[in-house]
Amino acid sequence: MSKSLIVKNSIKIEAPISHVWEILTKPQYIRQWGMLPEDFGDYDIVPATIIQYPDRRLTVSEFVINQTLGYRLFEPTWEEEVTTIGYIYSLSEDADGHTWLTTQIGDFAILTEGEKYFNENTIFGQTASQRIKALAEETVKTL
Repeated sequence: MSKSLIVKNSIKIEAPISHVWEILTKPQYIRQWGMLPEDFGDYDIVPATIIQYPDRRLTVSEFVINQTLGYRLFEPTWEEEVTTIGYIYSLSEDADGHTWLTTQIGDFAILTEGEKYFNENTIFGQTASQRIKALAEETVKTL
């Protein structure tokens, strides 16, 4: 492994940290910025939640309310034994009361096709962050 392949994004959101947390953990919002399987249901993401897709599985690996939501990713097509690739959403608040969302996806360097997964997730990381921001800022006005 010559270099790490970790996607990182950070974005300022004009909404309370607790509202951004809802955008990350409530299926009615997740479906607007990411993907959930059709049969997932409408229950909130909680510790040890498993999201089973036809071609992969996400398992909640970190869960600190209003701070950190982490998923461990498993794809059965990978030849490598993978336990460290995941999606981590971290929330913090600055001195002005703005919420910062930081996403970290990877490290894909351990995979044979790591560059491919890194590139795909770079696009997802940017798009999802922008959608989360827009959704949080739009819906906070209705609270």
